[in-house]
Amino acid sequence: MAGKRRITRSAAVRRGALPTELRRTRNSAETSERILLEAARRVFADKGYIRATVQDIIESTGLSRGTFYLYFRSTDDIFVRTITEVVDDIVASSRVRSGHTLRERVYDNNLRYFEIFGANRGLLRAFFEASYVDPEIGRKRAEMRSAYIIRVRDHLERQRQLGRCLPIDPDAAALSLAMMVEGTAQSFAIQKMEPFERPLELKRLCKEVTEIWCRAVYTDPDRPLTPGPEMVPAIASGGKRKRQRRDA
Repeated sequence: MAGKRRITRSAAVRRGALPTELRRTRNSAETSERILLEAARRVFADKGYIRATVQDIIESTGLSRGTFYLYFRSTDDIFVRTITEVVDDIVASSRVRSGHTLRERVYDNNLRYFEIFGANRGLLRAFFEASYVDPEIGRKRAEMRSAYIIRVRDHLERQRQLGRCLPIDPDAAALSLAMMVEGTAQSFAIQKMEPFERPLELKRLCKEVTEIWCRAVYTDPDRPLTPGPEMVPAIASGGKRKRQRRDA
């Protein structure tokens, strides 16, 4: 309209005239990035690390190659982003505390670990493949493994101090037990290694791995975990003090 002063985009932003447009742009960017990550997850799971290409990733998304490079530098870059989410899930699963006995607690943790491996079979296969040819990804795999081993070691050390363990070296025992769980998960969930007449069922396998673990380190894995020296004060909601159990 003649005579009407034109408002520039920067002025409109300062005046708050474009919040919906800016929010839509931001949401669109987040959506595009998530679409690419989900597509990459499918491609790497299907094709593996070495054979996957940028074209494979964008093919089913409706997004352009240029859009891909707005968010990621290369297939290596998006692969690291994708696998990091799975690695974080694996590490976080080892921190969950459940069960009323040591046997239940170990079983629950092992089962969560196996289930994450099974749910991400193809992607983890690509991860292990990549760890042998890409130093950065090799370091990420080493970090994942180290975090799990240390988590097991800290647990065993607490149980040893509480008198619940057989005479063990927590460091050596943690390395042995963690590698048993990881190796079993990789063989069963990823490589599908079942050279037996009767197919293995996940919970049956988890029960046996847990049994080996419990026999190796605990004096009485079925004794209820009652309040003891491991109980520490904590502040509950509403300002009331209650007692909270550390990992047992």
